[in-house]
Amino acid sequence: MDHARWKSLVYIGFSLALSIGTFAYLFTHVTLRQVADLILAIDRPLVGLFVALSLTLQLLRTLRYRVVLKSVGEHPGFLRLFLVVLVRGLCVDLLPARLGELVYIYLLRAKLGVELGAATASFALAFLFDLMALAPLLLVALVLVGSGLEFSPAVLVGAAAVLLAAAAFAISVLPLAFRIGFAACARLPARLARFRRWSRRFMAATHRQIRRAQARGVYVPVFGLSVGVRLLKYAALYVLLAAMLRPLGYGWADWPFPKVFLGLCASEMAASLPISGIGGFGAYEGAWSLVFILLGFPEVLAKATSISHHVFTQIYAALIGVSAVVALLALPGARRRNGESGRKA
Repeated sequence: MDHARWKSLVYIGFSLALSIGTFAYLFTHVTLRQVADLILAIDRPLVGLFVALSLTLQLLRTLRYRVVLKSVGEHPGFLRLFLVVLVRGLCVDLLPARLGELVYIYLLRAKLGVELGAATASFALAFLFDLMALAPLLLVALVLVGSGLEFSPAVLVGAAAVLLAAAAFAISVLPLAFRIGFAACARLPARLARFRRWSRRFMAATHRQIRRAQARGVYVPVFGLSVGVRLLKYAALYVLLAAMLRPLGYGWADWPFPKVFLGLCASEMAASLPISGIGGFGAYEGAWSLVFILLGFPEVLAKATSISHHVFTQIYAALIGVSAVVALLALPGARRRNGESGRKA
C-alpha cells in the first residue's frame, strides 16, 4: 500500500474514531429523545428568522466576492455567483479543514468562466478578511461579557490578537508569496515541464489580480462586508439556538448573545481543524459542550444542543446546497475565455 493511501486510511480512521468517541461520551449524559425533542419542538417563527438571516448572510457573502471580482475586471452574474456561494457552503460543511472552500474556485471557472487568477484572488482575499473580521468581534464579546466568565479570558484575548495580527500579515505579504511561488516553480524538474509552465502562469495571474484589487482600494469595503458576514452568521446561529430553547421556557436573557457568540466561535474553530470528525461531527460537539459548560450554561443542555443544533444546521445547509447544485447544473456553462495571461509576477 502506498504512503498516500495509508495516510488517507489513517485520517479516515482517526476521524471516525473521534466522531464515535464524542457521540458515545455525549450520549452517556443525554438521550437521543432529548436531542430529538429539541428539534421537533422548535419554535417555527424563530426558524423562519434563522432562514432569513442565513440567506441574507449568503447574499452579503456573494456581494463581497463580487466586489473583489469586479475590481479585477470580472463581472459574473449575481444569481450564478449566489448559487456558487451556496454550493461552497455545502462543501465546506462536508470536507475537513475547510477544503470545501476550493470548490468555489472550481465552480467559478467551470460555470461562470472566471479567469483562474481572478477566482483565486477573490477566494484568498475573502478568506483572509473573514479571519481578520473575527478578531475584533471576539474582543467586543469579551468586553460585553466582562467578569461573567468562569475562566480567565486571557487565552481568548491572546487568540484574538494573534488571529488579527496573522491575518493582517498574511494579507500584506500575499502578493510577495505569489512572487516567491512564481520563482520557486521555475526550479521544478524537467519531467514536470508542463506543470511548471501551468503553475508559473497561475502564480503570475493570481499575483497580478491581487495587486489590481489592492490598487482599486477594495480592502476597506471587503473588511466591512466580512464583519457583516460574521455578524449575520453568528446572529443566525444564535436565533436557531433560541428557537430550540424557547419551548423549554428559556428567554433571550438566559442565553445572552456575547456568551453564546464565544461558544459558537470555539465550536466553529474546532470544526475547521484538519482532524475534526466525519462530516465535521465530533470536534464541533465536543468544543460546544466544553465551552458552553465553562460559560456557565446547564451541562445537560450544553451537551444536548451541541448535537441538535449541529444536526439541524447540517440538514439545512444540505438542502439549500443540493438545491443550488441542481440549479447550477440546469444552467448552461459559461464560455471560458481563451488565452489567460501568464505574464510574469
